[in-house]
Amino acid sequence: MTKLIPIFIDGKTWIQLSQLTVDQARSLKSFLPVHSLTKILFQGIELSDCLDFDTYEYWFKSQQITGQRQATLDF
Repeated sequence: MTKLIPIFIDGKTWIQLSQLTVDQARSLKSFLPVHSLTKILFQGIELSDCLDFDTYEYWFKSQQITGQRQATLDF
């Protein structure tokens, strides 16, 4: 799985769920508490599916660990 590069807006780092594959976005949404996604206005464009990068990075790392455990169990 390829890690997204964050978007820097107003000194904070964000990702957009729409940058993920459908399966990744579904997995991440099921991991998140309700109301975690944020709408951000950037240069007159509303980005409606933003998540802070730190939360995304935590989820990303947990997916890698889960994948490694699964690979070990597959032996």
